[in-house]
Amino acid sequence: MSTRASTFLLLALGALVLALLAPIGPLGGEPSTATAQAGRPRAPSAQRSRSRRATRTRTSTRRRRFVPRLTAAQRRQIRRWHQRASRGEIEAWSRATPAPIVFRPIAGRERFELVPDDDGTFSGEALERAELAFTYRVDGTHRPIHPRLLQLVHRAVRHFHAPYVYVISGYRSGNPRSRHAQGRAIDLVLPGVPDRRLAGYLRPQGYVGVGIYPTSGFVHLDVRARSYFWSDASGPDQPNRERRILATLGPRFDRIARNLGAEPVPDLEELTDEESAQEENASPELSGTTLDVDEAPSEAGDEGTREGSTARTLEPDAGVPPASLTDASVSGGVDANPRE
Repeated sequence: MSTRASTFLLLALGALVLALLAPIGPLGGEPSTATAQAGRPRAPSAQRSRSRRATRTRTSTRRRRFVPRLTAAQRRQIRRWHQRASRGEIEAWSRATPAPIVFRPIAGRERFELVPDDDGTFSGEALERAELAFTYRVDGTHRPIHPRLLQLVHRAVRHFHAPYVYVISGYRSGNPRSRHAQGRAIDLVLPGVPDRRLAGYLRPQGYVGVGIYPTSGFVHLDVRARSYFWSDASGPDQPNRERRILATLGPRFDRIARNLGAEPVPDLEELTDEESAQEENASPELSGTTLDVDEAPSEAGDEGTREGSTARTLEPDAGVPPASLTDASVSGGVDANPRE
Protein backbone atom coordinates (compact mmCIF):
# COMPACT_ATOMS: atom_id res chain seq x y z
CA MET A 1 0.00 0.00 0.00
CA SER A 2 1.31 3.42 -0.91
CA THR A 3 2.06 6.12 1.64
CA ARG A 4 -0.76 8.31 0.33
CA ALA A 5 -3.32 5.51 0.69
CA SER A 6 -2.13 4.75 4.25
CA THR A 7 -2.49 8.38 5.26
CA PHE A 8 -6.00 8.60 3.83
CA LEU A 9 -7.04 5.41 5.64
CA LEU A 10 -5.75 6.70 8.98
CA LEU A 11 -7.57 9.99 8.56
CA ALA A 12 -10.85 8.18 7.79
CA LEU A 13 -10.44 5.93 10.87
CA GLY A 14 -9.73 8.97 13.06
CA ALA A 15 -12.86 10.79 11.83
CA LEU A 16 -14.94 7.70 12.53
CA VAL A 17 -13.57 7.38 16.07
CA LEU A 18 -14.32 11.09 16.77
CA ALA A 19 -17.86 10.71 15.47
CA LEU A 20 -18.45 7.76 17.79
CA LEU A 21 -16.96 9.46 20.85
CA ALA A 22 -18.75 12.83 20.42
CA PRO A 23 -22.05 11.82 22.19
CA ILE A 24 -20.11 10.49 25.21
CA GLY A 25 -18.36 13.80 25.89
CA PRO A 26 -14.81 15.00 25.90
CA LEU A 27 -13.79 12.83 28.87
CA GLY A 28 -15.82 9.78 27.94
CA GLY A 29 -18.04 10.00 31.08
CA GLU A 30 -20.79 12.60 30.36
CA PRO A 31 -22.79 13.50 27.28
CA SER A 32 -22.28 16.86 25.69
CA THR A 33 -24.48 19.77 26.84
CA ALA A 34 -26.44 20.09 23.63
CA THR A 35 -27.11 16.37 23.45
CA ALA A 36 -28.12 16.19 27.12
CA GLN A 37 -30.60 19.05 26.78
CA ALA A 38 -32.08 17.53 23.67
CA GLY A 39 -32.63 14.14 25.28
CA ARG A 40 -33.43 15.18 28.89
CA PRO A 41 -37.14 15.11 29.89
CA ARG A 42 -38.63 18.34 31.23
CA ALA A 43 -38.45 18.61 35.00
CA PRO A 44 -41.74 17.92 36.82
CA SER A 45 -41.55 21.29 38.60
CA ALA A 46 -41.42 23.08 35.28
CA GLN A 47 -44.44 21.12 34.08
CA ARG A 48 -46.38 21.98 37.22
CA SER A 49 -45.50 25.65 36.88
CA ARG A 50 -46.67 25.68 33.30
CA SER A 51 -49.89 23.88 34.25
CA ARG A 52 -50.59 26.36 37.04
CA ARG A 53 -50.14 29.30 34.68
CA ALA A 54 -52.56 27.74 32.20
CA THR A 55 -55.10 27.09 34.95
CA ARG A 56 -54.89 30.67 36.19
CA THR A 57 -55.38 31.93 32.67
CA ARG A 58 -58.47 29.78 32.16
CA THR A 59 -59.89 30.76 35.55
CA SER A 60 -59.35 34.46 35.03
CA THR A 61 -60.97 34.17 31.61
CA ARG A 62 -64.03 32.50 33.13
CA ARG A 63 -64.27 35.13 35.85
CA ARG A 64 -64.16 37.94 33.33
CA ARG A 65 -67.24 36.60 31.61
CA PHE A 66 -69.53 37.90 34.37
CA VAL A 67 -68.80 40.85 36.62
CA PRO A 68 -71.75 42.06 38.72
CA ARG A 69 -72.11 45.80 38.35
CA LEU A 70 -73.41 48.13 41.03
CA THR A 71 -73.02 51.86 41.17
CA ALA A 72 -71.79 53.53 44.34
CA ALA A 73 -75.30 54.89 44.94
CA GLN A 74 -76.81 51.42 44.64
CA ARG A 75 -74.31 50.00 47.12
CA ARG A 76 -75.15 52.73 49.63
CA GLN A 77 -78.83 52.06 49.06
CA ILE A 78 -78.46 48.35 49.79
CA ARG A 79 -76.52 49.09 52.96
CA ARG A 80 -79.31 51.38 54.17
CA TRP A 81 -81.93 48.71 53.61
CA HIS A 82 -80.04 46.30 55.84
CA GLN A 83 -79.28 48.68 58.70
CA ARG A 84 -81.03 47.82 61.93
CA ALA A 85 -84.12 49.81 62.77
CA SER A 86 -83.85 52.25 65.64
CA ARG A 87 -84.58 51.05 69.16
CA GLY A 88 -87.55 53.40 69.37
CA GLU A 89 -89.13 51.93 66.24
CA ILE A 90 -88.67 48.38 67.48
CA GLU A 91 -90.16 49.19 70.91
CA ALA A 92 -93.13 51.01 69.40
CA TRP A 93 -93.84 48.06 67.10
CA SER A 94 -93.49 45.56 69.97
CA ARG A 95 -96.15 47.39 72.02
CA ALA A 96 -98.76 46.98 69.26
CA THR A 97 -101.23 44.11 69.74
CA PRO A 98 -101.56 42.22 67.51
CA ALA A 99 -98.20 42.81 65.86
CA PRO A 100 -98.78 44.48 62.48
CA ILE A 101 -96.93 44.39 59.18
CA VAL A 102 -95.65 47.80 58.16
CA PHE A 103 -94.79 47.88 54.46
CA ARG A 104 -92.32 50.55 53.40
CA PRO A 105 -92.00 50.73 49.57
CA ILE A 106 -88.62 52.01 48.44
CA ALA A 107 -90.31 54.24 45.87
CA GLY A 108 -91.79 56.63 48.43
CA ARG A 109 -92.02 57.74 52.04
CA GLU A 110 -95.49 56.42 52.79
CA ARG A 111 -95.89 53.48 55.16
CA PHE A 112 -98.73 50.96 55.02
CA GLU A 113 -99.71 49.27 58.27
CA LEU A 114 -101.62 46.00 58.06
CA VAL A 115 -103.27 44.64 61.21
CA PRO A 116 -104.14 40.93 61.11
CA ASP A 117 -107.46 39.47 62.23
CA ASP A 118 -107.75 37.54 65.46
CA ASP A 119 -106.90 34.29 63.66
CA GLY A 120 -103.71 35.77 62.15
CA THR A 121 -105.09 36.14 58.62
CA PHE A 122 -105.60 39.32 56.63
CA SER A 123 -108.85 40.48 55.09
CA GLY A 124 -110.89 43.55 54.27
CA GLU A 125 -109.06 46.82 54.78
CA ALA A 126 -105.72 45.07 55.35
CA LEU A 127 -105.86 43.47 51.88
CA GLU A 128 -106.74 46.83 50.32
CA ARG A 129 -103.76 48.49 51.99
CA ALA A 130 -101.49 45.64 50.88
CA GLU A 131 -102.63 46.19 47.31
CA LEU A 132 -101.61 49.85 47.56
CA ALA A 133 -98.28 48.98 49.20
CA PHE A 134 -97.46 46.64 46.31
CA THR A 135 -98.30 49.22 43.61
CA TYR A 136 -95.99 49.13 40.60
CA ARG A 137 -94.25 52.49 40.71
CA VAL A 138 -93.48 52.53 36.97
CA ASP A 139 -97.11 52.81 35.83
CA GLY A 140 -99.06 53.06 39.10
CA THR A 141 -101.00 49.82 38.56
CA HIS A 142 -101.87 47.31 41.27
CA ARG A 143 -103.94 44.19 41.86
CA PRO A 144 -105.15 42.08 44.82
CA ILE A 145 -102.41 40.32 46.79
CA HIS A 146 -102.67 36.66 47.74
CA PRO A 147 -103.51 36.36 51.48
CA ARG A 148 -101.03 33.53 52.12
CA LEU A 149 -98.17 35.70 50.89
CA LEU A 150 -99.07 38.26 53.55
CA GLN A 151 -99.27 35.55 56.20
CA LEU A 152 -95.76 34.36 55.38
CA VAL A 153 -94.35 37.90 55.53
CA HIS A 154 -96.14 38.37 58.86
CA ARG A 155 -94.50 35.24 60.28
CA ALA A 156 -91.07 36.50 59.27
CA VAL A 157 -91.80 39.95 60.74
CA ARG A 158 -92.81 38.40 64.08
CA HIS A 159 -89.89 35.99 64.11
CA PHE A 160 -87.24 38.67 63.50
CA HIS A 161 -89.09 41.50 65.32
CA ALA A 162 -88.90 43.71 62.24
CA PRO A 163 -90.85 46.95 62.72
CA TYR A 164 -91.20 47.41 58.97
CA VAL A 165 -90.58 45.65 55.65
CA TYR A 166 -88.84 47.23 52.68
CA VAL A 167 -90.85 46.43 49.55
CA ILE A 168 -88.22 46.33 46.82
CA SER A 169 -90.78 45.14 44.32
CA GLY A 170 -94.39 44.01 44.73
CA TYR A 171 -96.80 43.95 41.84
CA ARG A 172 -95.25 44.26 38.38
CA SER A 173 -97.30 44.46 35.20
CA GLY A 174 -96.20 43.34 31.78
CA ASN A 175 -95.36 39.65 32.17
CA PRO A 176 -98.42 37.53 33.06
CA ARG A 177 -96.21 34.48 33.68
CA SER A 178 -94.44 36.21 36.57
CA ARG A 179 -95.89 35.76 40.05
CA HIS A 180 -95.24 39.45 40.60
CA ALA A 181 -97.90 40.13 37.96
CA GLN A 182 -100.23 37.64 39.67
CA GLY A 183 -100.05 39.34 43.08
CA ARG A 184 -98.25 36.32 44.54
CA ALA A 185 -94.67 37.57 44.99
CA ILE A 186 -92.63 40.16 46.80
CA ASP A 187 -88.97 41.18 46.78
CA LEU A 188 -88.25 42.26 50.33
CA VAL A 189 -85.66 43.21 52.92
CA LEU A 190 -86.09 43.14 56.69
CA PRO A 191 -83.93 45.78 58.41
CA GLY A 192 -81.09 44.27 60.39
CA VAL A 193 -81.71 40.77 59.03
CA PRO A 194 -79.12 39.19 56.69
CA ASP A 195 -80.67 37.94 53.47
CA ARG A 196 -79.34 34.43 54.10
CA ARG A 197 -81.09 34.21 57.46
CA LEU A 198 -84.36 35.53 56.04
CA ALA A 199 -84.25 33.04 53.15
CA GLY A 200 -83.36 30.26 55.60
CA TYR A 201 -86.47 31.04 57.63
CA LEU A 202 -88.84 31.26 54.67
CA ARG A 203 -87.90 28.02 52.89
CA PRO A 204 -89.33 25.60 55.50
CA GLN A 205 -92.77 27.28 55.37
CA GLY A 206 -93.66 25.04 52.42
CA TYR A 207 -95.14 25.68 48.98
CA VAL A 208 -92.95 28.72 48.43
CA GLY A 209 -90.47 30.04 45.92
CA VAL A 210 -87.49 31.62 47.65
CA GLY A 211 -84.72 33.29 45.66
CA ILE A 212 -81.74 35.10 47.12
CA TYR A 213 -80.12 37.92 45.15
CA PRO A 214 -76.75 38.62 46.80
CA THR A 215 -75.69 41.30 44.32
CA SER A 216 -78.97 43.23 44.26
CA GLY A 217 -79.37 42.70 48.00
CA PHE A 218 -82.86 41.29 48.58
CA VAL A 219 -84.89 38.07 48.95
CA HIS A 220 -87.68 37.01 46.62
CA LEU A 221 -90.70 35.22 48.13
CA ASP A 222 -93.72 33.82 46.32
CA VAL A 223 -96.45 31.23 46.92
CA ARG A 224 -96.82 28.30 44.55
CA ALA A 225 -97.83 24.66 44.13
CA ARG A 226 -94.42 23.20 45.05
CA SER A 227 -91.33 24.73 46.57
CA TYR A 228 -88.35 25.82 44.53
CA PHE A 229 -85.20 27.60 45.74
CA TRP A 230 -82.56 29.48 43.78
CA SER A 231 -79.75 32.00 43.94
CA ASP A 232 -79.16 34.72 41.35
CA ALA A 233 -75.98 36.81 41.28
CA SER A 234 -77.22 39.21 38.60
CA GLY A 235 -77.48 42.91 39.27
CA PRO A 236 -79.75 45.63 37.91
CA ASP A 237 -79.97 45.71 34.11
CA GLN A 238 -78.15 42.36 33.83
CA PRO A 239 -79.50 39.06 32.48
CA ASN A 240 -80.57 36.78 35.29
CA ARG A 241 -78.13 34.09 36.44
CA GLU A 242 -80.55 31.84 38.26
CA ARG A 243 -78.97 28.75 39.81
CA ARG A 244 -81.07 26.14 41.57
CA ILE A 245 -80.01 25.33 45.15
CA LEU A 246 -81.13 22.90 47.86
CA ALA A 247 -83.18 20.87 45.40
CA THR A 248 -83.75 17.97 47.80
CA LEU A 249 -85.18 20.15 50.56
CA GLY A 250 -88.16 21.55 48.64
CA PRO A 251 -90.24 18.33 48.60
CA ARG A 252 -89.28 17.64 52.20
CA PHE A 253 -90.48 21.03 53.41
CA ASP A 254 -93.70 20.69 51.39
CA ARG A 255 -94.50 17.33 53.04
CA ILE A 256 -93.95 18.78 56.51
CA ALA A 257 -96.07 21.83 55.73
CA ARG A 258 -98.87 19.65 54.34
CA ASN A 259 -98.86 17.52 57.50
CA LEU A 260 -99.23 20.72 59.54
CA GLY A 261 -102.22 21.91 57.54
CA ALA A 262 -100.69 24.11 54.83
CA GLU A 263 -102.10 23.83 51.33
CA PRO A 264 -100.36 24.44 47.98
CA VAL A 265 -101.35 27.46 45.94
CA PRO A 266 -102.26 26.22 42.44
CA ASP A 267 -100.15 27.85 39.74
CA LEU A 268 -101.96 30.03 37.21
CA GLU A 269 -99.40 29.11 34.51
CA GLU A 270 -98.07 25.62 33.91
CA LEU A 271 -94.31 26.19 34.02
CA THR A 272 -91.35 24.07 34.96
CA ASP A 273 -89.59 25.06 38.16
CA GLU A 274 -86.65 26.48 36.19
CA GLU A 275 -88.90 28.52 33.89
CA SER A 276 -90.82 29.80 36.87
CA ALA A 277 -87.68 31.03 38.62
CA GLN A 278 -86.41 32.69 35.46
CA GLU A 279 -89.62 34.72 35.24
CA GLU A 280 -88.84 36.18 38.67
CA ASN A 281 -85.71 38.01 37.57
CA ALA A 282 -83.95 40.75 39.52
CA SER A 283 -86.25 43.67 40.11
CA PRO A 284 -86.12 46.22 37.27
CA GLU A 285 -87.17 48.82 39.82
CA LEU A 286 -83.59 48.81 41.10
CA SER A 287 -82.24 50.15 37.84
CA GLY A 288 -80.88 53.63 38.40
CA THR A 289 -82.92 54.18 41.55
CA THR A 290 -81.93 55.78 44.79
CA LEU A 291 -83.54 55.17 48.14
CA ASP A 292 -86.54 57.49 48.45
CA VAL A 293 -87.08 57.03 52.17
CA ASP A 294 -85.67 58.75 55.20
CA GLU A 295 -81.95 59.20 54.67
CA ALA A 296 -81.03 59.83 58.30
CA PRO A 297 -79.11 56.92 59.82
CA SER A 298 -80.86 54.90 62.49
CA GLU A 299 -79.72 54.73 66.08
CA ALA A 300 -77.91 51.54 65.18
CA GLY A 301 -75.65 53.59 62.89
CA ASP A 302 -73.53 51.47 60.63
CA GLU A 303 -73.74 48.42 62.86
CA GLY A 304 -76.45 47.03 60.66
CA THR A 305 -75.65 44.14 58.38
CA ARG A 306 -73.97 44.74 55.06
CA GLU A 307 -75.64 41.79 53.36
CA GLY A 308 -75.93 42.30 49.61
CA SER A 309 -73.42 45.16 49.49
CA THR A 310 -70.77 42.97 47.91
CA ALA A 311 -70.73 41.38 44.51
CA ARG A 312 -69.73 37.94 45.68
CA THR A 313 -72.21 35.08 45.54
CA LEU A 314 -73.31 33.87 48.96
CA GLU A 315 -74.31 30.33 49.75
CA PRO A 316 -77.71 30.72 51.40
CA ASP A 317 -78.59 28.98 54.64
CA ALA A 318 -81.01 26.18 54.00
CA GLY A 319 -83.08 26.46 57.15
CA VAL A 320 -84.66 23.50 58.92
CA PRO A 321 -88.36 22.84 59.39
CA PRO A 322 -89.72 24.39 62.57
CA ALA A 323 -91.72 22.32 65.02
CA SER A 324 -94.86 23.91 63.63
CA LEU A 325 -95.59 26.38 60.86
CA THR A 326 -98.38 28.14 62.72
CA ASP A 327 -98.07 31.69 64.00
CA ALA A 328 -97.99 30.41 67.56
CA SER A 329 -94.64 28.72 67.01
CA VAL A 330 -92.67 31.02 64.74
CA SER A 331 -90.44 32.02 67.61
CA GLY A 332 -88.51 28.76 67.18
CA GLY A 333 -85.13 28.91 65.48
CA VAL A 334 -84.82 27.94 61.83
CA ASP A 335 -81.36 29.12 60.96
CA ALA A 336 -79.37 25.90 60.93
CA ASN A 337 -77.48 25.15 57.80
CA PRO A 338 -77.97 21.68 56.28
CA ARG A 339 -76.64 21.41 52.74
CA GLU A 340 -77.81 19.51 49.72
